[in-house]
Amino acid sequence: MSGADVVTGALCMALTGLGLVTAVQKARQRRFLSATRWTAAALFPIGLYLTGLATLGRRVGSAVADWATDLAFGLKAWGGVAILAFAVILLMITRMVGGKKKSPESSGTGSTTSAISSDLAALLGDGGPAAGAGGSGGAPPRSQQPKPAAAPRSRRSSRASGGDDEFAEIEELLRRRGI
Repeated sequence: MSGADVVTGALCMALTGLGLVTAVQKARQRRFLSATRWTAAALFPIGLYLTGLATLGRRVGSAVADWATDLAFGLKAWGGVAILAFAVILLMITRMVGGKKKSPESSGTGSTTSAISSDLAALLGDGGPAAGAGGSGGAPPRSQQPKPAAAPRSRRSSRASGGDDEFAEIEELLRRRGI
């Protein structure tokens, strides 16, 4: 039995004795419920010592204190802190970069820019930049696009007034584009 174990045992017995003295004082004041609580609390320190948990707690506390001292004053520990900080920063950077690459590519529909350019080419009706690369951009060349069906003439376009001529031109342009 080491000197530290003897000190731990003496401290636990002193705390138990102090708690029992307080419990007796509460019982003399006829506060039996409080006296019972003090008795239960007073038995904890001696119970912890007899089971070895008080000694374990002292050893853990001593180890934590030694570690904190080494961390505060040791060059080796600060090197470890720097390496851990660098590792955390690397993980954060890879997470941010990986989060930005979430695009339709992961679902197998192609890149975002080619999807936008093919949508734009389909809307404009010309090949656009995607068709210039051999038609691989998604929209077929203009010569291979199907001809839109002739839309029936509306009542508005059949009139030949000045304001309706503009509408007729717009309708004709939309019809050519297949819209």
